[in-house]
Amino acid sequence: MNRLDKIMQIAEELSHTRSQVENTIVGLKTQLRYLSNAIDQTLAELDAQGVDASLKKITDIEEKASGVSRAVKTIKQQSASLEQALGYIKSAKRLSN
Repeated sequence: MNRLDKIMQIAEELSHTRSQVENTIVGLKTQLRYLSNAIDQTLAELDAQGVDASLKKITDIEEKASGVSRAVKTIKQQSASLEQALGYIKSAKRLSN
């Protein structure tokens, strides 16, 4: 495999990883919006019912918070992969000059 083929392969992998990051970010934004709404509903319920509030959304909030945590971890891993791929591309570019 020549240098140009390697660069093209890395570029394809970079594009794929970027797409994965974008998809993960979209999912994270959706989860954060849900959390925001659930928190707002819980606060409204507490204001309206006080100690008699059922707080059903609290369980949802805990589950979604775990999902947010996983998404953030995934984004960090994907970001590291992007940085590594960019480093390979920069190295290949320096070699070709």
